[in-house]
Amino acid sequence: MLDKPRVRAFARFARDYGVEVLLDCLEKNELAGVQYHYPGKLVGDYDVPATEEGIIDMIKNGKQGH
Repeated sequence: MLDKPRVRAFARFARDYGVEVLLDCLEKNELAGVQYHYPGKLVGDYDVPATEEGIIDMIKNGKQGH
């Protein structure tokens, strides 16, 4: 599971910014149309960026630039 960039990025974001900030960002992004899981799949928008930094950017800023 830790081999997945999404899992590492989410853990790093929570460590660096706190769980509450992570949850706030995820809620904001969900309301803006960012999907954690696509319907019927185990992947979603947070799996699109190729790097942890790209995923963290998406957590902070949504889909802008992706």
